[in-house]
Amino acid sequence: MNSVIAKKVLNSIIWIASGVLVIIIRVLIIQSTSILAWELLGGGMVAYGSFRLLWALARGVPTESSIP
Repeated sequence: MNSVIAKKVLNSIIWIASGVLVIIIRVLIIQSTSILAWELLGGGMVAYGSFRLLWALARGVPTESSIP
């Protein structure tokens, strides 16, 4: 796995973890009326990180034409 793909995978994992953290903080600490905003923010971060992770992994898989 080259370094660019590894950086994208790490960045994606950070996005996912941050989204989960936002949701956990909302559930455990913040009892506000804007629940939907927090869940959309955290869920959006998880979705974005998941998409980037899948995209980075899909782009990193060698194709038959790239194998010598």
